[in-house]
Amino acid sequence: MLSYDSELTFSSHREPVIGRGGMVAASQPLAVAAGLSVLSSGGNAADAAVAAAAALNVTEPTSTGIGGDCFGLFYQAGSKQVFAMNGSGRAPQALTLSRVHQEGFAGELPAFHPHTITVPGSAGGWAGMVSHFGRLTLAEVLAPAIELAESGFPVAPITSHFWERGAEFQLKNAPNSIELTIEGRAPHPGEIFRNPNLAKTFKRLAEGGPEAFYQGPIAEAIIQVIQDAGGVMSLNDLAAHRTDWVEPISTSYHGFRVWECPPNGQGLAALLALNILEQFDLSQYPRLSQERVHVMIEAMRLAFA
Repeated sequence: MLSYDSELTFSSHREPVIGRGGMVAASQPLAVAAGLSVLSSGGNAADAAVAAAAALNVTEPTSTGIGGDCFGLFYQAGSKQVFAMNGSGRAPQALTLSRVHQEGFAGELPAFHPHTITVPGSAGGWAGMVSHFGRLTLAEVLAPAIELAESGFPVAPITSHFWERGAEFQLKNAPNSIELTIEGRAPHPGEIFRNPNLAKTFKRLAEGGPEAFYQGPIAEAIIQVIQDAGGVMSLNDLAAHRTDWVEPISTSYHGFRVWECPPNGQGLAALLALNILEQFDLSQYPRLSQERVHVMIEAMRLAFA
């Protein structure tokens, strides 16, 4: 039984999901609905993935968003080939190691310092995935997220819990934090939240493509906020951003071929962990038993190391 600072308590039960004609999985049901609506409109997996990601930006901003990065894997049935997309952004060109040391940071940067901000790669990644493999236009793919942002949505209990934590830490002293709060606080479970300015950003991206995000008013607003906070990102950093199509990496695991994006993502760790786990007979342990979970945790620990 779980409780998240509200009267809404619930127990979790999962069972296999079986369907025909497509399937969407996400941490938020409204994002799943966005992906399914795109599939029912003639879109494919690439379209649905971007639609779900954009909807998550609206309904679960504590986890993901257009201000972050994205990675993608796409299997093309016709060619039986797997493609990998690296939609992560680079650090500002002016953020050199010597500059960081001169500013007194010998070890790690503080968690919410403007120097930790890299070029947001999601916008370019979403557009790249749709243009390379999708069947619909970017405007059609982003339409469900735009509707959610404009009309509002009921905030889920778990999302509300982590949103409150964000309001207490990241948003407390952040510029324009009012955009992600209701009178300075996080939305309560079930409360309707609207994000009209995010809808405007999505519309500009849908109409003008990546250039509308990495150049022009949106880019200028991003740089203004970062530089006012003491960061060094420039308009040139945004304009120079590109989405990279890279060779995916893979390993075999008990007869299956498992694919991941190569570094700078963490997919390599998952493949290393599978290589370690293949040396063990996990079937001898009951599912979710301490013994089985312990072996899997140790495999991941060694893989990350």
